[in-house]
Parts: sequence; structure tokens; C-alpha cells
Amino acid sequence: MTSAIDRYLRDFGRFQQATAEMERAVTLRLTESYIAVHAVQSRTKEPDSAAGKFARLDESGAPMFTDPLREVTDLVGVRVITYLTSDIDRVEQALTSTFEVRQRVDKTSVTQSAGTFGYAGTHLILRADDDLDFEVQIRTVLQHAWAEIEHGIRYKGSRTTSSAPIDRAFTLAAGLIELADAQFAEVDTLHKNDLAHARATEEIEIGTLQEVLTNALPDISPARANAYEWLVTLLAANGITVRDDLDEFLAAADVDAVISAMDYKFAPTHVRLVDDLLLARFGDDHIERTAGMTSDRDREPKLRYRLGRLTQNGQPK
Repeated sequence: MTSAIDRYLRDFGRFQQATAEMERAVTLRLTESYIAVHAVQSRTKEPDSAAGKFARLDESGAPMFTDPLREVTDLVGVRVITYLTSDIDRVEQALTSTFEVRQRVDKTSVTQSAGTFGYAGTHLILRADDDLDFEVQIRTVLQHAWAEIEHGIRYKGSRTTSSAPIDRAFTLAAGLIELADAQFAEVDTLHKNDLAHARATEEIEIGTLQEVLTNALPDISPARANAYEWLVTLLAANGITVRDDLDEFLAAADVDAVISAMDYKFAPTHVRLVDDLLLARFGDDHIERTAGMTSDRDREPKLRYRLGRLTQNGQPK
């Protein structure tokens, strides 16, 4: 063990560098996955703490480690602190798709399976490309607060004997934290539902229309800015006034069939194509509703000609 400690002290700077690299790698992976977290922290196990772990014995009294620098997997540690319990799974999926998984322990499930309250979170032992094993702890802000306070009192304090009142207080706090995390998850769900409802019932404006069409019809060229205002009126004339209606209309439209039927001489813009999609969907009703909404006296015959092309080629349905 003395030899292992000496080697660890000699290579401590290398382990610290590896720790910084793993923190950067984890942070980058979360950023690439668009996962917002409260914090990413890291630490290299201090030599005195490492010495204690190197010297551990198993139940038979034999050393637990024969090559501690390779077998002890938490010399390099990264901690990811999330806002919600649902984020723990997302963080885990992002990291396990990048690094080789050596071990996984769901501390929350272990505690719950035992019918108790206590330490929660997920621990992963991951391996980097250079065969370095490192530990990642993933837990919520509230779980982190509980663990830090509990660790400070039970492991860094001077208390060496069990205290039933302290144990009971920690158990009660763990239960309350589990309830609070569950409530925050419920708040997040309600918030997302509210946003989805607001988005679905959002009235169609020029900015909204451009955004939706760019996403739904990425291969179609944008129109002039003032043309979208005209398209808003065309949609409204056919009862499409909110975003949910527009999304539903575009999802049901057979864009390829309309493009094929029209056989455009020039590539259509968003506005021209959606006008034809409306014509394919509503037929004569679209003509009656929109023919008089412009100073172009030829719009009605143009629409009837275009409707004829659509009908001749199997549109509208």
C-alpha cells in the first residue's frame, strides 16, 4: 500500500489534469445534448483519503486492492447536479452514449427497495479513451444539499457513535426532499403543459408563420417578407387562425403530390405552395373565400386553372 500511495503522490498532478479533462468532457457532452444543469463539479481524491481507501480490507482480512491505482475507480470524480429528477436519466443517457460504462448504481432505487429514506442519486463508473476509469455522481440540487450536510456531519465531524435523534432527523429530511423533488417534477410538467397549450393556441402572426413554414417545409424557398402577411389572411379565410390548426393542416397536406400535380415552372415559395395546399384541401371553397381578397382581378381564373391541374392529377382528395 505504501508503494501505491507513493505512486499516487508522484502522479497526483497527472490525476488532477485528468480530472479537469473529464469535467470539460462531461460539460461538453451535456451542452451538445442541450441539457441544462445546475452545476458540473469535479475533484481529485486527496492523498490522505486515497491512502485510507487503499488500505481497506475485505471480510477475510485480506487487502481489497492489489493494484489500487487501477482498481480504485473514484480517484477522479465528476458530479453533475441537476434541477429535476427527470434530468438524471437524461444526463445518464448522454454520458453513457459517450463513455464506456463500467458500473452503474442507482442509489435512489437501492434506498427505496430497502423501504427507507436516505442518500439518492445515480453513480456511474465510466471509462475514457485512455483507459482511465472515473466516477460520475448525478443528483438533484436537493439531493446534493442533503448529501453534503449528511457527509459533513457523519463523516467529517468528530462523532464516532450512532445517534438515534440525528439518524431520525436525516431520515425525515430525506423523505421531505423526495417529496419536494416530486413536487418540482409536477410543477415542471404543469409548466410544459401550459407552454404547449399557449403555443398551440397562439394566433398566427407573420413571425410565427415564417417559423412554422421554415420548419415544416425546409426545402421550399422563403417568400418576400410582406407576402407572409397576405398568407395570414388566406389561412384565416379558411378558419386556420391558431398555430395548432396550422400544424394540423400542414401535417395532413400531401406536399409532394401537390408539387407533382402543379409541375411548377419555377420553384414555389412558401406563400405560393401553401396557397396551393389550401386549394387542394378546400377546393372551390378556397376560391370563393379568397378570390376577392386582392386587387388582382385574374386571381379567380388563375385559381380555377390551378384547381383543374390539381383535380386532373388526383387532387384535391
